[in-house]
This record gives sequence, structure tokens and C-alpha cells, in this order.
Amino acid sequence: MRISVPASSANLGPGFDALALAVELRFHLDVGEPRSDDSVPLPDRHPASEAYRQAGGEGQLFAETKIPPGKGLGFSGAARVAGAAAASLARSGAVHHAELLEAVSAAEGHADNAAASVYGGFAVAAGGRSIRIAPPPLCFVAWIPDAETSTSSSRSRLPEQVSLADAVHNVGHASLLVAALATRDYDALRVACEDRLHQSARLAEQPESGAAIAAALAAGAHAAWLSGSGPTVGALTDPSEAVDLASELPDGGHTKVLELATFGIQAG
Repeated sequence: MRISVPASSANLGPGFDALALAVELRFHLDVGEPRSDDSVPLPDRHPASEAYRQAGGEGQLFAETKIPPGKGLGFSGAARVAGAAAASLARSGAVHHAELLEAVSAAEGHADNAAASVYGGFAVAAGGRSIRIAPPPLCFVAWIPDAETSTSSSRSRLPEQVSLADAVHNVGHASLLVAALATRDYDALRVACEDRLHQSARLAEQPESGAAIAAALAAGAHAAWLSGSGPTVGALTDPSEAVDLASELPDGGHTKVLELATFGIQAG
């Protein structure tokens, strides 16, 4: 059995811990035996193994993935979703998406990445609920530097309190972002992705990522943001312009032009 789960880019600027896009960079998990020459056995401490055992799974796991860990592309969330889905299939012959999302979200501490990996598309997660919106026909351009970021360390630098003005700003802009993606109003995306809660604190430690966001916007991206806790930067653009946009991003990182993932968990 092979489980395939997409990577994700979370926050999208103002949607801190609530919004994420699934992208076609997948975590493949094999149970019992490898399905590919590139699949490698997983140790017990791997997030996919932990989720698999916690959900009652038994047997050796193997994985094949190009999702880089520590880069802000939802590696641990995708791995946990894959592990929990594999155990659910082995136990009951079905994937119970809502239960799986609840378990993975509890392990991750937030639901945005997990929701995108479970359901695909554009995920809105809050209050224990998740709604999937079909992804827009745009390309995701990722700028990925060599550095890695610890999510827990990055979160520790965020302020415990914010001003009313900043809170109002993010509520409005996150709402605008959801509406813009749902109605395909791409002209609104650049403004909608502006954030006042977390990006400035994180970019102070990752100035090269801030430069990549600025470069993406200057090159005509509809929107650009720090992906998750970084250091990866994500941008949305028209498919016909994706390669040109990627070529305009800084030399300090490599780029990937990816499709948005319409589907989440897939089994075969």
C-alpha cells in the first residue's frame, strides 16, 4: 500500500494558523515493503512513524519524498497525515478524514498544514472545523534557501500580544484573501496577503526571505508570503509567467514551479 500526501504552504500572510494551500510536492509512504527504489525505511522517531503507531499501525514503513524538512512546506504535517491515513486504512479499510485531521492537528499544534494535506486545495481551518475551497488555476513558485527554520523556535519569537489595530488589520486581510481566492479575484491578492502578526518578526531573522518576497512582487506575482515559519517564500502567479517569475528571484535559494494540489490523501 502506498499513501501519497501533498506538501502545503501555510499562513499566506495574514491567515496565521488558519489558511494553507496544498502544493504538488508529495510525501509517499509505503507500508510493509518499498514501492520504489527511492523509498527508504523510516526510523521510529520519524513523524510518519509516530503517527502510524499512535493510530494503531503495525509493520515497517518506507518513504519517498521531495518535501524538504525545516523549510516551511509542511513536511511534518504531510508525514503525520500519511502515517495516520495508512494506519486508518489498515485498521478499517477507510480513511476517516475528520478524525485523522483532529489527531494530526493535535500533534502539530495547529490545523492549517494538516488540513491542506488531508483535503488538498485551499484549506481554511479554525475552531476545530476545516473547509476546503477548490484551488485557483495558478502556479505556486517556491523560493527555497539553504537555511532551515525550527517552527518552535520561530514561534518563540512572536509577540504574545498585538495591538487592536493590527488584529483588525489581519482579520480584514485574511477575510479578503479567502474571498479573493474563492471568487478568483486575483487583483485583490497582493493587498490581501499583507500581514501584521508574524511575518515581520520572522523576517527580522530571515532578511533574505524578505528580499525574495519583495522580488516576487516586483516581478509581477499576484501575491507572495513567508511559507509557514519560513525560510521558504511562496508566490502565486499565472502559469504562463511562472518560469519568468522564478528567474527573477534572488540567487540565495533555488526555485520550484509547482501546481496547486487539487487532491489531498491518495491511496493505491
